[in-house]
Amino acid sequence: KIEIHKKINGITSYQKLKEVKQELEDRFGKISEDLIIYMHEQWFESLASKIGIKQIKQTKNFIEIILDKEITQKINGEILFYEATKLSRMFRFSMKFERLVITLDTIKLDKHFIYYLIDLMKIIEKSLE
Repeated sequence: KIEIHKKINGITSYQKLKEVKQELEDRFGKISEDLIIYMHEQWFESLASKIGIKQIKQTKNFIEIILDKEITQKINGEILFYEATKLSRMFRFSMKFERLVITLDTIKLDKHFIYYLIDLMKIIEKSLE
């Protein structure tokens, strides 16, 4: 079990996620959706850390990602807003204390929220370039 958790904790890219998933399926057969979501959560944490996001709040109904002032100032808000709304209309944007707050309402999503958050991290990376 510890070895499996170490592999999952090492997921830093989609390629690595696919490799770990394949290895687990080779060893144990088809893996559960919960485990796949767990692997995506690890990838999300890696992406958020790489970008420098330190504050994420989760409630029963929404997830809030709060960007630091530095990131907020560097980000291309037009790209972020446009691309995020293509992902889902459930994203909301606001400013608090000169920090961008991105809120994803998690009720009525077509798929698990983690998939939207990973795509959002990729958009944030792109909008920082």
